[in-house]
Amino acid sequence: MTRRSAFLVLVWVALGFLGGGCMAPGRYLLSEDTPTASPEEAVQNARDFWAHRPGWKVDCSHFVLACYHSGKMNRFLNHRKGNHNLTRDLNTYLTLLKTRRAQVKDIRPGDILIFDKTYDINRDGRIDARDEMTHTGIVESYDNGLVTYIDSSDDRRPPRIHRRRFSFFDDNINEVVARDSATGRKIRARETFRAAFAVR
Repeated sequence: MTRRSAFLVLVWVALGFLGGGCMAPGRYLLSEDTPTASPEEAVQNARDFWAHRPGWKVDCSHFVLACYHSGKMNRFLNHRKGNHNLTRDLNTYLTLLKTRRAQVKDIRPGDILIFDKTYDINRDGRIDARDEMTHTGIVESYDNGLVTYIDSSDDRRPPRIHRRRFSFFDDNINEVVARDSATGRKIRARETFRAAFAVR
């Protein structure tokens, strides 16, 4: 475990962030000038959490925030009161930075992935195109269309932090990430991919 990720674990434990569900906005003790981790550091933090804290009960957006440990990202994600879609807020933050990858071949380690249709976010009884910006994760590696990423979900049974992968070109490498309870249809990772963003 890196010194940075060990520090993050201590901060989160001290603040009681091991509870469930989406954490209440504004509870992170990061100043806006806290430097954002480099993509390499963020990937290493994600690997350290996956290896040493696989049962950590943290949602996907807060997992990404913990890996990047960014004061600016923290301020943007937690600027509103009450319940809101933090993945949508993260997508907005990254869109404002204009760092969206134009093509999948441009994806790099440390990029933040945004996914749709990983669960029924609008609670209409089905998973479909209206379930937007439902999940996020960090790219660990990209090789010829094969994306390996690390993500977390506080709703999973432990381990909650997973290393996952899908290919844009090979149908044999395309994990099932959800099942539509209305139809029983398996939803695979590639069809949930929305965007990849660099972080700077």
